[in-house]
Amino acid sequence: MNSEQLLVSSDDRGARLDKWLALRFPDFSREQWKRRIAGKHVLVNGQTVNPSAILLQGDEVYVVFPEREIDRTPKAEPINLDIIFEDDWLAVIDKPAGLVVHPAHGHESGTLVNAVLARFADTLSDVGGSDRPGIVHRLDKDTSGVILIARDNRTHEKIAKAFREHQVDRLYDVIVWGLPRTERGLIDAPVARGDINRKKMEVRADGKIAKTEFEVLSSNGETSHLRCRLITGRTHQIRVHLAYIGYPVVGDTLYGGTRKKRKTTFHLLHASELAFTHPVTGQHILCHSPLPERFLPYISQEAL
Repeated sequence: MNSEQLLVSSDDRGARLDKWLALRFPDFSREQWKRRIAGKHVLVNGQTVNPSAILLQGDEVYVVFPEREIDRTPKAEPINLDIIFEDDWLAVIDKPAGLVVHPAHGHESGTLVNAVLARFADTLSDVGGSDRPGIVHRLDKDTSGVILIARDNRTHEKIAKAFREHQVDRLYDVIVWGLPRTERGLIDAPVARGDINRKKMEVRADGKIAKTEFEVLSSNGETSHLRCRLITGRTHQIRVHLAYIGYPVVGDTLYGGTRKKRKTTFHLLHASELAFTHPVTGQHILCHSPLPERFLPYISQEAL
């Protein structure tokens, strides 16, 4: 591989590292430079840095160029979408279980991002980067239900702020093993990424604040149908919280929700409702996704 030592001039001071490299070497995209920086192929004054590092006059930037790098920018693919709501600024999609939201290792294509690129072309925000056009929040691969897409950057920033400030109401239907002791409850337990298994979250004192409300809707003794409301929105929050109190999600292989006698292809967690104030029109928007058929065998006909 070729390498080069660069010196930051007075004209370039204050520039962001990844943008500076993309301008200086246009054969590589900014996203490619971000990956090179994260992979420690770019050093500033002999130190590893973040792509967002601000350059100073006199900084020495050492760059190792790849012999060849595949452009992993997601491409439009003709994947059917069930659109619940759509206007010039936003779209709400009913995501099926099994569909990955954005490309990642092992899922470079066939994702929701590939589908929205085909459906909305270039009318999508890029606040989250070119690999996540329009994506404001996410759902796990096996979680079905409502997910919101932003179609321009200004709208994206406004609705993302609403998520951060807990102004977006998110309800989930879930089937768990067992029957919680109380009909209603609040799980207030901080969540952090596991030290050993980095794909798994866990309740830990030094984690981020995480709060989930739940209500038991029905039970057949063996399993129960709960409705959960996210107060915060941490990775795997509902799954790890319910497992923490002893009632794992049915079919959740990561958090102990599997049973030999009753198997399901996907875990039984569904984003059923999304409510928010439209960031442009001010209209109250309520989007609902009905329960998928895979839930029906587990739901008691008689509510508690």
